[in-house]
This record gives sequence, C-alpha cells and structure tokens, in this order.
Amino acid sequence: MDATAAAANGNVTRVTPQAAAVKAKPAAKPKKPKKPKKPKKRYVPQGARFNLPTGTTAQRGAIDLYIKKLIRNAPRGSEIDVSLFRLRTPGMAKELVRAHKRRVKVRIVLDSDSPTGAKANRDVYDYLRRNLGTSTRRPSWVVLCPTRRGCVATAPKGKWSKNHNKFYAFSRTYDSRNVVVQTSSNATNGGYNQYNDAYTVVDRKLYTAYRRYFYDLARKRANANYWRTTWSAHRGVSHFPKATGDPIGDVLDRVSCTGGRTRIRVSSGILTRTGVTGRLAKLNDRGCRVQVVADEIGESAMRTFTRPGRNGIPEVRYFTRTQNRTAHSKYLLIDGIYKGHRRKLALTGSHSYTTDALRYNDESMLWVFGGHVHDVYVRNFNRVFSAAQGKVYVSGLLAAPTVPDDTSEADRPEPEAGSGNGSGSGQPEAELPATEQPAPDGGPAGPVDGLPSEDGV
Repeated sequence: MDATAAAANGNVTRVTPQAAAVKAKPAAKPKKPKKPKKPKKRYVPQGARFNLPTGTTAQRGAIDLYIKKLIRNAPRGSEIDVSLFRLRTPGMAKELVRAHKRRVKVRIVLDSDSPTGAKANRDVYDYLRRNLGTSTRRPSWVVLCPTRRGCVATAPKGKWSKNHNKFYAFSRTYDSRNVVVQTSSNATNGGYNQYNDAYTVVDRKLYTAYRRYFYDLARKRANANYWRTTWSAHRGVSHFPKATGDPIGDVLDRVSCTGGRTRIRVSSGILTRTGVTGRLAKLNDRGCRVQVVADEIGESAMRTFTRPGRNGIPEVRYFTRTQNRTAHSKYLLIDGIYKGHRRKLALTGSHSYTTDALRYNDESMLWVFGGHVHDVYVRNFNRVFSAAQGKVYVSGLLAAPTVPDDTSEADRPEPEAGSGNGSGSGQPEAELPATEQPAPDGGPAGPVDGLPSEDGV
C-alpha cells in the first residue's frame, strides 16, 4: 500500500524528529567479560615470633604450627633444608613427608641422639628414613651425624659433641623466596612446653650462607674451628663451632655503661659459661642495668652473680623445680652504647651460653641490629622474666639451685608431653589468612598470620 492509499484509509503514522533519532541509534555493543582478579599474593614477613607455653594450644604451638604452615605452602619443585637437634614429634615428620610426596625436595640433617631413648623416637626417624631415604644423591633424604659427635663439630674424649642446630631453609614458600626460620625450638614436646623464639629472614645472601653450612653438615667432615659469619646489611649469621675466643664475650666487651643508660638482657635455657657471666657482673658494676633469666645456672656462674659489686648484683631470675614451663630461648639484647654509638642489638638462635655450644656443637646464631626487633624481644623477655619464680640474692641468702659447670643443655630432661605437643592433637591448624591480623606480643601486624614484620618483603 502506498502513502496515498494509506492516507485514504486513515492509517497515518506521524513520525516525530525524536522518534527518527531513536530509530537511527546503533545497537549497543556487548559488554566484554571482566577479567578474573589475580589471587592476592601472600608473602612471609621477616621478624620475631614467640610461643606462650602457658596459653592455649595455638599459643603454645605458635612456632611449631607456623613452621608447618610454611612447609605446607612450599610449592612443588621447591627445596626445604632442615637441621635439627632431636626431631621427635610425628606431626613435624608427617608434614615434611607430605611435602616430599608432592615433589618438594626435602633434606634433613639430625643429631645422632634423635632416634635414641623411647621407642617413639626411633619410630619417627624410621618413618623419615623409609619415606625420604638416606642417599644424599637423591632429591630428598635424611641423615644422622656421627654417634656422639656433631656433623662438623668434634669434642675431647668423654665430651658429647652434637648438632644442636634448629633451622629451616625454604627456597620458596607462599610467594616468598630465600626464607630461613632460625629458632630455639626443637621438634619435641619442648616446642610447646618451654618459652621459645623464632626469627624469620627473607634474604638471598643469608639463605645462601645457611645452605652452605647445611651441606657442610651433611658432608660430615670434622672441623673444630668451622666458625664464620656472613653479613647482609644490618643482619648477620654465625656458624659454630669456634675453637678460640668467645663472640658473646666480644660483644659484651664492646658495651659501655657511660651515663648509666645501657641495658643488657639475657634469656637462656642454661647458663654456665663463666666468660659470659663474669662480663655481665662487671658491666653491672660499671653502671649498666643487667637482667638475666634462665632455667638452670652453673655453680661458678652463680658464685659470680651472687658476689656483690659497687652496684650490688645483677637482676637474675630462674625457674624453680616446681615450674613445668621453663625458658629455652637463647638470646642477648643490648640497648645502649655499643662500639661508641647508641645502638640496639639482638643475638638469637640455637647457641646456648655454655662451653659446649661454643666449642663442641654445630650451632647457628643471628645478629640483628635495629630498634624494632630489639623492642619486640624485650616484650618477650619481660614476660619470661616475670614468669620465673626464683630470684637470686647476695651470697648466703636463700641459695639458689645450681648445676655442674660442665652440664650440657642436652643433659636436661625432655619436658613431659601435653595436649598439642606437635603430634597432631589440639586445635586444628588453620591456613594462613591473606589479610592482616593483630600480631602476637604487641608487635606490628604483618601480611601473613599476624607475624611481626621488621623490614617488609
């Protein structure tokens, strides 16, 4: 029908300019699908971590559970190198074997004492040996140091030399590379029932230093003077044994008490080295404030501490025989004049203040300069110092218990098992959250599980 016919029939449609414009508008283009968001990366922050043996299972096992999470999140093809004194908890052994089964290269160096004692200790080692093997030519393995000897450390006849290390080195875990956890905690019941610390570094140079030491341990070539120190910026790591001198004594010799503002704090499971205790007493005489907390103190060390000087005696606390939650960390904190400048320094690791640790053991010790790390450790020290119920007085007044000067930390009995002792009992081990959480012990928040971050990564 043409326009004339349509008009004749009364079927007229009036087209407005607006309608014409609408008809002329092109069809809308289909929306592009949104790109999926990349998963949030999770990094392992650097810094200190502590457990609380009087708290909940999660607090008691804060270090053990943290290390297991790092193991669990080591990706296929990565490497985990572990050197421990007494790996005796099934939970840690199983976590390492699970990593191996998902094609992580797991290598472990243990002291010869790990599989001794209770049958359960041998069972843990046998489980690792069956699953990892003992050939260092394969991707994964577990090896023991020679009997009654360290892997590199040696000792005179009648002395027990040992691998007393406690470190875990990860080529990758989460989205971080070159991660090392240096701790005072053994993979035993003591990891839950004693006060321990751990310090995490994410640093290629220090990771490489630990790996070099680890493979020297695995080769088992005796070296009574292995001592060497590697520095990376404000942090360093020292590896023992050391045949002459005393690095802790050297540190204390660099401290000045000028102005009476210098503070020195020591937390040690056992304290018997008179070269250390003598210097602490002298620094107290010179006006430094010296505080010490230990589980056990040697006879000669106690005589030094209880001999009053110009400023009385150092403030020394110890854990009594009725206390079943004791000190096991091994750290020294300096806050004051060090080498002529006001500095803050924390030294921590597996190195106890005993002659054995200095001369006859495989040990590792971290040096960390910086206020944040030092202050985080101070908060932990105050907690441990307050928990120790024994107090040392001037000689002749309420004599404190002592141990023979040649007592080794390894001579101390294992803490009794409790719930959440690393064997899989206790609270479930939750995954690390990607979001920030409040940090333990009042430290700043970190990207993973609230671990205090010193430098960021």
